[in-house]
This record gives sequence, C-alpha cells and structure tokens, in this order.
Amino acid sequence: MRNKIFGGIGILWGGALLFRWFTSGTSNGGSSAYQAGQSAAVIFGALMLVAGLYYFFRKPS
Repeated sequence: MRNKIFGGIGILWGGALLFRWFTSGTSNGGSSAYQAGQSAAVIFGALMLVAGLYYFFRKPS
C-alpha cells in the first residue's frame, strides 16, 4: 500500500512539473543559470513521473 501512495505522489508532482513546463512560455533572455535550473526541474519531474507510474502500477509481490 505504501508503494501505491508514494507512486501516486510521484505521479502528481512529476506530472505537475511537466505540465508547468509545457504550459509556460519560453523565457526571453534570462540568465543561463535560470535556464539550467529549469532544465534540471523538467528532467527531475520526468524521472519522478516515470518512477511514480512504475510503483503505482507494479503488481504486489
């Protein structure tokens, strides 16, 4: 049951990060550090979404 709960949290948070990235416009200018942080957040969100989906839909052993 714990894996389903944590999987659901990972799906929600990872999906929210990716949804925010898809819906936000491209940044005009800005610093390279901000763009690097934004890219890292997108990668982290994608990893969280994939891990959440894995643990949520995994069959119990």
